[in-house]
Amino acid sequence: MLWPVLLDTAPRDTTWSLGEQVSTRLRWLDAPDLPEDLLLHQIVVRAGTLLDVDGQPWAQLIEAGDLRAIREGDHRAGDVTLDGCLGFDAFLSIIGDLPVTVGIVRRVRVVHDLHDRGTSEWIRRPGGARLTDVPDACPTRLRDEPSFGEPVPDDWEPEPGTLQIMSPEEYFRSAREHLPAEQWQARGFLVDLEVAGPA
Repeated sequence: MLWPVLLDTAPRDTTWSLGEQVSTRLRWLDAPDLPEDLLLHQIVVRAGTLLDVDGQPWAQLIEAGDLRAIREGDHRAGDVTLDGCLGFDAFLSIIGDLPVTVGIVRRVRVVHDLHDRGTSEWIRRPGGARLTDVPDACPTRLRDEPSFGEPVPDDWEPEPGTLQIMSPEEYFRSAREHLPAEQWQARGFLVDLEVAGPA
């Protein structure tokens, strides 16, 4: 079965290229910020209860075939019906006893959100999302459109006294009049991960 996996950040151990087999720990997202047609609906999975170090329930371990994922916010065991998608969570790698999911990357798309220029920041436009197919989840693909920066040579160094460090808010205020009325901003990747189903 193909499972959509939202990658807000690219995995550091591999770039998740088309056709690549990946082994990772995943999280179930009940309400990911994606268009409805990209989500799974009414998926039945088995759920077990995960206990913390004090023996208290803290999450579910959901399973469907070879898929394993953590779902927080509910502790019930048994069959559950879910809407949403999977998410990559780099922090799950530090919990050594969580099971991994192994799958094949079948599709990789960059998720872009449309933003309007506000008075002090970009404002995300509800429902404004588009996806662009790419060959891998390399972080260099997460660029905003249009790009306002000129490519910087690897050996470039600023003139002494000319480099100014600004927060994103300060930059927006100083450059606001030169920015377009709207802009597509890359948020992350949506990967279709093929995972073996029940035998």
